[in-house]
Amino acid sequence: MVLTAILVIAYIWLYAGYQIGSDYDRDVRAIQLSHTVAVRDFAQRLVRSVDERDRLLKLMRDDYQDNGGKIDLQRYTKIFGGLYSQLSVVDSFGRVVASTSQAAPAGSDWHANDLYISHRDHLDDGLRIAQPHKLPGTDQWVIRMARRIFSASGDFAGIVELVFAVDQMPAMYASVGLIQAGEKLSAGGDGIASGAPSANGRMILRRIDETIMELDDNELSTSHLFADSQVIDERHLWVSRKLEPYPLLLSVKLPDPEPLPVQERPNLLGYIMYAGVPSLLILLLITLTYRTIRRQYEVVRKYDSLRRRASDSNKRKSRFLATVVHELRTPLSGVHGYSELVRDTSNDPQSREFGDLIHQSAIYLHGLLNTLFDLARIEAGRVVIFHENIDTLHYFEYIGSMHRINADRKGLTFQMRLAPDLPSNFLCDRVRLSQILNNMLDNAIKFTVTGGVIMEVTTARERLKIRVLDTGPGISKNELQHLFEYFYQTESVRAGRGRGLGLGLSLAKEFTDLIRGSIRIDSEVGVGTVVNLSIPLNAR
Repeated sequence: MVLTAILVIAYIWLYAGYQIGSDYDRDVRAIQLSHTVAVRDFAQRLVRSVDERDRLLKLMRDDYQDNGGKIDLQRYTKIFGGLYSQLSVVDSFGRVVASTSQAAPAGSDWHANDLYISHRDHLDDGLRIAQPHKLPGTDQWVIRMARRIFSASGDFAGIVELVFAVDQMPAMYASVGLIQAGEKLSAGGDGIASGAPSANGRMILRRIDETIMELDDNELSTSHLFADSQVIDERHLWVSRKLEPYPLLLSVKLPDPEPLPVQERPNLLGYIMYAGVPSLLILLLITLTYRTIRRQYEVVRKYDSLRRRASDSNKRKSRFLATVVHELRTPLSGVHGYSELVRDTSNDPQSREFGDLIHQSAIYLHGLLNTLFDLARIEAGRVVIFHENIDTLHYFEYIGSMHRINADRKGLTFQMRLAPDLPSNFLCDRVRLSQILNNMLDNAIKFTVTGGVIMEVTTARERLKIRVLDTGPGISKNELQHLFEYFYQTESVRAGRGRGLGLGLSLAKEFTDLIRGSIRIDSEVGVGTVVNLSIPLNAR
């Protein structure tokens, strides 16, 4: 126990030291996680922005096709002006039909436009996105995207192109504490920030299916451009995510993931108290436990001494009881024999009556001595079970014939019901089984005044089932739970309707357990009692 306590105290102090050393790393990981979540949110918002502008392109294209090649971009500017910075329509010959940009007036030649070339050379109706690029002298990125225009016959008839600006941070960065005090940040309805929150924040957009844009190796290595990846250099954290389903990769360069200034390092005194208080409590507990165990040891030692003395006394009592019973049975046999002789040979009626009384008393006393002898042998653990092959029909007919006589004397009916599928033989201890059945039938006949007694014998699942039913007064539920207790007598016995020591059912239960059987009593006051006995057909 002392060794265990030492190990526990050592573990507490090691854990406290580990906590002190790991709190800083945990804070850094928490900031990194918040960065990742923020960039993931920004990527999702950017995808929704692309989706929204793609729907606008489809609307423009359908409008252009339905109106025979005519379109009013001013109307789109009034309604959707916040979704783009430039909107252009190009015909199949590469000439600008209409544009919201003064740099691309109507009639301008767009043969070299990469989106025009891509739609012209590919017949599918997919959305095409050009390589994102950063506007010169700013931190603002723009994305060009276009949809193919179809002629009435389904041929290529030009493109509709949209350009919109993408700022480097979403507005939700302000809610996670990444924007310092005094910095301004405004956001549009799509949640995209319209200003850069920090000079340390950088963003890179690129297509991942083409290598058009050249990156500054000092700012970003190509090995960092993997979806859902995080790479930490000496001063910055790069978080990259692919903008599914578009061929775009978003890489955001975030500040060094150091704990924020408002966060405090772990309180050393707090950790010392965290480790010291349990250590003192454990030492106190060990002291108290040692004293308690010492006292318990003394109590247990005294208890063992008393238990051994009680066990020895019980064994001596059992031996004394067995010896006395054995010694009494010899003279009692003489009383039994001579009283029977006086009853059967005397010519004087009064002598025959006295002889019969002595004979009945001797029989009753002999039964009591046998019961006490069985109790003594059970307590001493000296009961030996002898299994023998028993003829089923002959055995139960013999048991029934003995008790039918007693039932006839009381004017009761006695029925024996043997199932036709009973086995011819079964293996059991004949003497102990007879003691159990005799007790069951004796009680049934003894306490039944009118009606009768039935004994049923059946088999089920390799077991012999024996039921004894009577129409006696019944037993209350309160008494049923005490029937198998030593020296317990029911109310009817205490009232004088029977005699005994209250050991019959107790011994029957002990013998039933010895032959690996089970016994149960069900009864209802005023209706009768049913005793159920179950024993294995092969007791071995």
